Amino acid sequence: MEKVGRLPSASGAYSLIELLVVIAIVGVLAGLLLPAVQSAREAARRMMCANNLKQLGLALHSYEASLRTLPPGRMVVVSASDNMTATANGNATTGNGSCFSAFAFLLPQLELSAVYDRINFDVGPDTDANISMVIVQPSVFVCPSDSGLRSLAQGSGFAGISNYAMNTGDTLAVSQRNPRGIPVNGIFFENSRVRMADIVDGTSQTICLSEQTVSNPGDKASSNGFWNGTTPSTGFALTTSNNNTNVGPELINYPQDCIPGNRLQLTRGNRLLYGAPGHTMYNHLRPPNDSRIDCRGGLPHSQRNFYWWSRLSHNVAAHSRHVGGLHSLYCDGHVQFVTGTIDLSVWKAQGTRSQAEVVSETLIP
Repeated sequence: MEKVGRLPSASGAYSLIELLVVIAIVGVLAGLLLPAVQSAREAARRMMCANNLKQLGLALHSYEASLRTLPPGRMVVVSASDNMTATANGNATTGNGSCFSAFAFLLPQLELSAVYDRINFDVGPDTDANISMVIVQPSVFVCPSDSGLRSLAQGSGFAGISNYAMNTGDTLAVSQRNPRGIPVNGIFFENSRVRMADIVDGTSQTICLSEQTVSNPGDKASSNGFWNGTTPSTGFALTTSNNNTNVGPELINYPQDCIPGNRLQLTRGNRLLYGAPGHTMYNHLRPPNDSRIDCRGGLPHSQRNFYWWSRLSHNVAAHSRHVGGLHSLYCDGHVQFVTGTIDLSVWKAQGTRSQAEVVSETLIP
């Protein structure tokens, strides 16, 4: 029987039209599959990010169970020679604060006792004595959705980064001994000793930690170290006339104190063991992923004096690389994805520990 069909060409090759059709089909399939693959990968990254926060939550509960208090958000020890003036201790250069973050004190609960045991807590994390520990990068502090770079040089390496930050509340101040006497109503602040029992608004309704993105060293908002007004920015502006060395005015009126032309610090999230706004602290004055500029007042470094520490203040929002919102760790240990459209009054209420706000479940996205 004669076979019916098309005879192959003498060369057995495909025609140009056939190749173009195959390429077009492959292109369509790739266009359909690539978003799905990317979405699946981001879902996996989000899950890992949430799991990091859960581990930090377990560490916080373990610490509180052992010591009957959560770790201080920032430890400061005032030297005996400090007379509380701006020029105390050699013009604010030889203070005696250590300024370690709560994360430094959590290291044993995170199975990082080998790092913790080598830290010299009598001097700051930004001193030569602690270089080898500061440059350690525990994976639990890194969200895989953030491609932020370790860019804050210390010794021969770079300081460990953190994609998670401590909630200081919904006020500007970080120190309870701030000049205006404004109470700091969050969970972590300077020399804080908050117990779970002190969170009278409810541990399931109060946030301990939230996500934070790491600064991009090539941020286009920076013009030779000064903010050019571009937003959003991965950095934070300093208050007007703040030189980050020996002059650091308090942040009192946002945004009037934080304007283009001020110094811009591209060090957000860039020092894991260091308790300071931008590095490891944020507040609930602005909603998640707010695009306006973050800002900091005062001088946070360990080699300063109490005059400038007491003026430490900030308006730093929580940020993430996730679409639509970010993860927050509530003080009872559960992790929730909070959308950027959350009602600001609800977000602020979740940032305070004892303000007696009533947070309606129906308002939480």
